[in-house]
Amino acid sequence: MVECLTIMASEFRQVQRQEQSLVLTPQLKRSLEILQAASLDLSKIIEAEIKNNPLLEEAPPEDYADKPETLGESADFDDTDAADDYAAQAKSDSYNEQKRRDFILNSLPDRKSLQEHLLGEANLDAKSESVVRAFANLAGSLDERGFLLPDAIDNARSAGFDDKTVADALDLLRGSDPPGIGAFDMRDSLMLQLERKNMGSSLAYRIMENHYALLLKRKVAEIAELENTSPENVEAAIGEIAKLNTSPASEYAAETEKIVLPELLFYKDDDGIWRVELSNDCLPRFRINPEYRKMAADGKMRPDELSYIREKIRDGKMLMEAVDMRQKTILKIGQAVLKRQADFFENGRDSLRPMTMQDVADDIGVHPTTVGRAISEKYAQTPFGVFPLKFFFSGGYESTGGGSLSSESVKNMIRKIIDDESPRSPLSDSKIAELLAEEGVNIARRTVAKYREELGIATKALRRRF
Repeated sequence: MVECLTIMASEFRQVQRQEQSLVLTPQLKRSLEILQAASLDLSKIIEAEIKNNPLLEEAPPEDYADKPETLGESADFDDTDAADDYAAQAKSDSYNEQKRRDFILNSLPDRKSLQEHLLGEANLDAKSESVVRAFANLAGSLDERGFLLPDAIDNARSAGFDDKTVADALDLLRGSDPPGIGAFDMRDSLMLQLERKNMGSSLAYRIMENHYALLLKRKVAEIAELENTSPENVEAAIGEIAKLNTSPASEYAAETEKIVLPELLFYKDDDGIWRVELSNDCLPRFRINPEYRKMAADGKMRPDELSYIREKIRDGKMLMEAVDMRQKTILKIGQAVLKRQADFFENGRDSLRPMTMQDVADDIGVHPTTVGRAISEKYAQTPFGVFPLKFFFSGGYESTGGGSLSSESVKNMIRKIIDDESPRSPLSDSKIAELLAEEGVNIARRTVAKYREELGIATKALRRRF
């Protein structure tokens, strides 16, 4: 019996061990949510918090530039750190400016992403809830052109959807608007668009289906002979194909860009110095109600009331600190962009330089993932238009002249070369690569083809006009 007890004791010993693990506290989760939120989304978050937290209120315009009063001597109620910073960064906006902000918020339509738009269609037309979920999985695997990524189907199967459900979801996606969405490549997308125009049995469709290689080489006579028709009919069919959209998601993206609100303003001041500042027009100014803070500091409340007030004050502080951190991070990123992309602000797209998130993270002392979250869904107003902050981040190429160009700059060069080509004799991807090399930019033909497709520009054969 003693021996047995000894064995059991050795099996069930308690051992203390130190381990490090990352725990997402409510404050950290809220900070991440606010950091990633776009301007209009953040406005809705703040307004919802003001509605749900009786201690929060919109600050009157005359208080925007003033420090909020403190809560007294109690350290438990010292909310001046983030609140002071938040109030101090705000300019003395006039009452008319406040009304303008409200007008902007109330007049802008709700903005939907492509995925939200597609899911709205799926919820109406899907055969079952499982098809809707598989549809959402596939919609999340669309690239910027609206084409499915190569591993989209395998990923949907790996997520637990059976072949029938995936097939139904795929058919639903490929039948959604905009036409051509959910294709596997540009050829597939163009054929989908022809089907949607009731041209599934047309000469144009047969050319895409059976003679695509000849089409890319513009072998009109050979196609005409194989289809037992005239070269003129083939030319007319190619003209129909040329009217189709080579990047079906691009038009949808262009529509949404019309209602974005820039978070950063880049401008040159009266002394000729470039500046960047936050645009806070759509963010409500808020504070903790001073009467409640005074009541809590006086200590003349029941314990349960005091506990409630403390909880709501802490919630308010958490929101203030998260908003303050978001604004400061975005501004620091803007300052780093201004420093590293000085040539762009003077000369435009062609002068954009390679810049990575690691570069900016090193500049401002944060992790690259923080930069990635902070620039998500954020836009900047520049003298050359409004750009997503992601526009300034890209890899690049060393030029033979010793400088470097971003991939965006190279894309812009490709666009200009094609804009200047003869419609009767469009340039091949290889020829474009040669012309770029003459400008000191050495990239492969396949890279030209990739960038051309990302720009929504058709192949040489489809660009030719007679």
